[in-house]
Amino acid sequence: MNITKLNKSWVLHEAPFSWDRQYLADINKINEGWYKCDLPVDVRMPLIDAGVIKEPLEGDNSYESKWMEERSWWFQKHFSSADIGMENEVIELVLEGLDTNSDIFLNDQYIGSHQNVHYPFICEIKRFLVNGDNKLSVRLTSGLENISIKDLAQIDCAVTAESDFNDSDRGDHRRTMVRRPQYNIGWDWGPRLVSVGITGQAFVRAYNKIAIREVGIETKEIKKDGDGKLALLNVMVNAENLNIVDTVDCDLEIVIRKDGKIAACKTIPDILLTSGTNYINQEMEIQEAELWWPAGYGEQPLYQVEITARCADTNESWPVFNYGIRKISIDTPVLEDGTRNFKFIVNGQEIFCKGANWIPNDFIYARVTAEKYRTLLEEAVEANFNMIRIWGGGLYERELFYDLCDEKGILVWQDFMLACGAYPEQQAWFENEIRSEYAYQAKRLRTHSCIALFCGTNENHWIFSNPEFLDRWKIKPSYQNQYGLWIPNVLSKEVVWMNCPYIPYWNSSPYGGKNANDLDCGDAHLWSHGFVSNDIREALDLKSYDAIKTKFVSEYGVLGPCCLESIKEYLGDGDLDMNGKLWKSHTNVTMKDTLGKAIVQNYLPENHELTESEFILYGGLVQGDVYEYSLESFRFQEDCGGALFWMYNDAWGEVGWTVIDYYLRRKISYYGVKRAFAHKKFIIRQADDCILIRGINDTKEKLRCKVKFGYVSFDGKISDTREMVFEVPAGSRMQVLKEKLGDYDLECGSYMLYVYDDGIDHAMLYTCPNSRLKYAKSPVEVMEEKVIGNDKKLVLRAGGYVCGVYIAGNYKCSDNYFNMLPGEERTIIVQDAGNTELEIKSIR
Repeated sequence: MNITKLNKSWVLHEAPFSWDRQYLADINKINEGWYKCDLPVDVRMPLIDAGVIKEPLEGDNSYESKWMEERSWWFQKHFSSADIGMENEVIELVLEGLDTNSDIFLNDQYIGSHQNVHYPFICEIKRFLVNGDNKLSVRLTSGLENISIKDLAQIDCAVTAESDFNDSDRGDHRRTMVRRPQYNIGWDWGPRLVSVGITGQAFVRAYNKIAIREVGIETKEIKKDGDGKLALLNVMVNAENLNIVDTVDCDLEIVIRKDGKIAACKTIPDILLTSGTNYINQEMEIQEAELWWPAGYGEQPLYQVEITARCADTNESWPVFNYGIRKISIDTPVLEDGTRNFKFIVNGQEIFCKGANWIPNDFIYARVTAEKYRTLLEEAVEANFNMIRIWGGGLYERELFYDLCDEKGILVWQDFMLACGAYPEQQAWFENEIRSEYAYQAKRLRTHSCIALFCGTNENHWIFSNPEFLDRWKIKPSYQNQYGLWIPNVLSKEVVWMNCPYIPYWNSSPYGGKNANDLDCGDAHLWSHGFVSNDIREALDLKSYDAIKTKFVSEYGVLGPCCLESIKEYLGDGDLDMNGKLWKSHTNVTMKDTLGKAIVQNYLPENHELTESEFILYGGLVQGDVYEYSLESFRFQEDCGGALFWMYNDAWGEVGWTVIDYYLRRKISYYGVKRAFAHKKFIIRQADDCILIRGINDTKEKLRCKVKFGYVSFDGKISDTREMVFEVPAGSRMQVLKEKLGDYDLECGSYMLYVYDDGIDHAMLYTCPNSRLKYAKSPVEVMEEKVIGNDKKLVLRAGGYVCGVYIAGNYKCSDNYFNMLPGEERTIIVQDAGNTELEIKSIR
């Protein structure tokens, strides 16, 4: 296969909607007003560069570029036939990420249309090419303009839109009728900024005699082999014989390497390829196999797979790809209490899934850099993640994302792109689009070891079993009228079964049990529990999370602010005024007064008038407190198989759900999540009149450590403790202590666990909000300060209990915004602090 990239040196022009593909000649006559651009590109990008529009994600500039979704956009590119090789038998044009409705022309001849951003336009173009210069033209629109009220009536307009719930211009009921990114129509966490562009790669690929069209690889079995492992793999190759009449002879070679050394090699000689498609399966054995594990549970060794087909004087190779040997499944048996498990099993090991939901990284997603992907995933690993859920209202991510997840041991829960509304499944064109999209994505992603699950939709089953929505839309879903649920219930399963039956499939998220959000079966979205409860007493009580008994949490969230530097960036030239329109436009539309009340309850006097700086600090602490306590609560429950909070990353700057902001700065809450997800950890909880401690060990080594446990007063003067040894087997969670609650003053002290292991945090029983605890502010002493390369090592010591210790400034630290127990010493590494004088602060 010969590939010629076409990403560079495009030009772009706008035109009215009414200029459909019949207007190509008129576009060709325009000599002025063309913008230069490279791919991938959103139409806003060259206009920002040219100064025609302001950066849409700053201030209220998003409103000023709304006109762009109401135009047609014409791209053109010239390329030479000399780069392609006209002698090749088959020459195909591939355009990825056409967002969204497009007409494509080559040398002013119409060659096809495309209406789906989620899989590429592919067309055989040899007959359209000329020797010398060739011109490629693409007309693009958002696709929304083609959807009428009559079209929406086919699904009873049963589509959620933010404007239905809040005073907002966000959302558009037409979105589900178009195979485009749903999120940038506007969501609770971002503005309406409808994308249009060629947001992927463009290239020409040429073949002679044969073409390898797809490959697959499956770990069939992992056996014990003496002291090691023997892995049995199945490799599938789809080789196309391009001769439509004659058979051809072919040799197929499969080589699997590890660190440059051959781990397995198989040549299949003299294969008779019939015209068209030929599926070839080959079993491979890997001796002394090294297994791929989620982060924390082991390493992520990757094997390199090379596949080459030889036919006469033609060699055809598939791009070399990495593969981690592993088996994955979901365990859903009935438990003793009648509920069902929902736990991921990797290589026979039960995994507690720790992570968050992932959205596209920008409302102008075409401009997201490789470096941003790397930084976000490195920060996820640093925060002890082992799973990310790709939310169904965004995009299937770039290959780089999945490659990095393979390398870093991050499992991927992959939604298909359906979210929060009815879809026109009864229309043949839509069903065909979905089948093509899903088959393409299943084939593309199945060789990635990180893929843990394909999921049919985001929240559709929940919505269409929810009386509130059914009453609003005056609908009654049934087998005869499923409002799009036939897609995840039937079509998606067919596609996954046909292309990768070894990857688990789940109908929706949430899904399971009697109402599609049943805490006793499947996964749950906790949007009426804990901090987001309508009951303010529950919302303000961290211990309410201990009462939530769920099998797997795939969404729940807490709002919190970014740091001051980020707020200034996204407000642009606007004032830093919490009551101003600009501030509110960059604040999640679901924001209630819960955060403010929680700040006062935990940290400030009643009726305190919050300043902007106090809101940033204390609001961040509250978000961190809730995430840390709730995630610990889910890990504490033996029947809970995972916790994924909403959400990890931002698509623009706002007061919102995330722990990493749009500018890649850690929010205060990041550190609470990191502590809650630690691979080795002890958690203390009160159950009735007993104190319980659960030990958690995600690692492959047995945990054995000496501890000191008991009641300690906040000033450290009273200490009724004893020393003991805790042991926790590899890859397990278990209760290590249970004892009766003593007669102690839990406002002047608490049960504390001191762990004599530098890699494990101490722990304390939470009893009530910090403001109700009785203790004097204690100093934090710097015991040691040492420069190590560009970083600085600090050893801190607390005399008494200290709440909210932090290193001031926007530094990345090994830990920050933490509490310290009386007499505790803690080592902190501050990145890139060097010889800078650091300021250590605390809340109380």
